[in-house]
Amino acid sequence: MKSVKVTEAVQRVMGLETMRSQKRSLSSTLTCHGRFELSPDARTAAATPVAGRLTLLVRPLAKVSKGDALFSVTSPELVARSREISVIEKRLAVYDEIKTRNAALENELAVKKSERAAMIAQAEEKDGVVTVRSDVDAVVESFAAENGVWLETGASALGLVRPSALRFKAMVAAKDALTLKDGLKAEVAGCRGEIRLGVGDDSGLVPVYVVFDRDVDAVAGARAEMTVTADVSCPAQIAVPSKSIVDIRLQPTVFIKDKHDPEAFIAVAVTPLGKGGGWTAVEGLPGDDVEVVTAGAYELKLALPGAESKSSGHFHADGTFHEGEH
Repeated sequence: MKSVKVTEAVQRVMGLETMRSQKRSLSSTLTCHGRFELSPDARTAAATPVAGRLTLLVRPLAKVSKGDALFSVTSPELVARSREISVIEKRLAVYDEIKTRNAALENELAVKKSERAAMIAQAEEKDGVVTVRSDVDAVVESFAAENGVWLETGASALGLVRPSALRFKAMVAAKDALTLKDGLKAEVAGCRGEIRLGVGDDSGLVPVYVVFDRDVDAVAGARAEMTVTADVSCPAQIAVPSKSIVDIRLQPTVFIKDKHDPEAFIAVAVTPLGKGGGWTAVEGLPGDDVEVVTAGAYELKLALPGAESKSSGHFHADGTFHEGEH
């Protein structure tokens, strides 16, 4: 097998890229372009459990972690209820001293404590000041109220957004959408998820979503490509990115990275079997998991000795190719 030597510095200048071969079912693979967007549950509002005066504890666009304090509310009603409870407890203390029970007063105390506890629910409270903390890792996106204003119970103080809570959306031709169904496995930018079909309209396009079971390392609005296999019963075959295949003297060939020499790339003749979703199933690779050149394969072809009728050549440090030995 013939090979080409390219220094790592020249590889970077060339923009040479590689990708590992994969086992894929290509006979019914659909590829669509679309964008990442925020999931419907990416945004949440932080509301106050009690009425009171607002004190904001975060700034706009601040990144907060789960458990960080967002705002506090000073509640006169909580203070008043604490005083009522204190008065009843003092009255009951007198009855305790004379060893007499007052069932009505005991019941009133229990009710007052229960009502006060229900007001603050699980929130953190001290001396009538309730502190609301974030339930998630998020970014402070907006403020629903200004610092120092009076908020009624249940009113929103600020809005949070989880930037990595994303889904993918592609507009697919209706005829292609017919081959899909909810739950099919899909891949977008290296992230695996499941298909959810939307509702089409007169445009002839159907929104197709990919939902993920975890946060995605991407940005809302970023374009990407979705690959989904509609027929999971098709047997998987060893496949490489279609752009990695070049013809050398009419022979389909891929360049694979030498496992023992990071500067060597070996030309391997392959037999294409089928295409789908930007991938081509091939025979002839020296293994099921090899690293093939996807960007720069044509330049390596030119540098391969005896590859074409023209003479072979070499790479300069600036990444340019020149015929001849020097």
